[in-house]
Amino acid sequence: MNKQPLLSLITVCYNAAEVLENTLLSAMNQTFQDFELVIIDGGSKDNTLEIAKKFSPKIGYIVSEKDSGIYDAMNKGIKAAKGKWVYFLNAGDAFYSPNVLSNIFDKQLPANIELLYGQIETKNEPTGINYIAGKRVAIKDFYHSYPICHQATFSQKKLFNEIGYFNTKYKLAADTEWFYRVFKQLPNATLFIELPIAFYDIQGTTYYKRMAGYREYLDFGKHHFPFYISFKNYLNYPLLWMKVKAIRLLTDTAIFKVYRKLKFKNKQAHNQ
Repeated sequence: MNKQPLLSLITVCYNAAEVLENTLLSAMNQTFQDFELVIIDGGSKDNTLEIAKKFSPKIGYIVSEKDSGIYDAMNKGIKAAKGKWVYFLNAGDAFYSPNVLSNIFDKQLPANIELLYGQIETKNEPTGINYIAGKRVAIKDFYHSYPICHQATFSQKKLFNEIGYFNTKYKLAADTEWFYRVFKQLPNATLFIELPIAFYDIQGTTYYKRMAGYREYLDFGKHHFPFYISFKNYLNYPLLWMKVKAIRLLTDTAIFKVYRKLKFKNKQAHNQ
């Protein structure tokens, strides 16, 4: 690609032959086409690269080499991106509809906005009842939750120069830590769009490594949050551990499905 694109779609992948083509097709099927594909492969042993190269007319950058984790790979993608805006469409992800990008970038965006965030629709919900999640966020929302999914966000590339890149010390929660820095330092540069952006696999890595992710959350909270918030979160750790342990034991039971359905209804009510 010779023309500088408005948007860089960064795809991080590793041995992703089974899912990569559908991910990249969800980009190619967008009605808005002013984008490049940036492929950051972790040195796949399968035919991931062969699949990626099918999309070579749209590829602005591609590399296959070992990295130190997903956030290291995402940082590489940001540095290689030529677009004004970046979006992470990682292997296995997919846009919600073919009109997502046109609904955002065919309009005049406020000049001061550097982070756009919207909604996601869950998939693989254990009850089979998926839901749309995402709302306007304030800094206090980070004190007790992970309020934004990276699948729902578009960032100007220059924002990473202003705020810094993902902290690769964190293997599961670096995106949440980065979003917190954005809302702390540049709250007026963020904009919520009430629009589903992508699908989110609720049973992804963080679902099965929830406590490891929460320990990272406690660590960055210790450095960023007010002391009383951080202390309260540490006190809640044993209760959360017991809750997660119970969920693991009950996952395949009727009790768990009832619990998830109630949680689903409460989440829907909260978002309305």
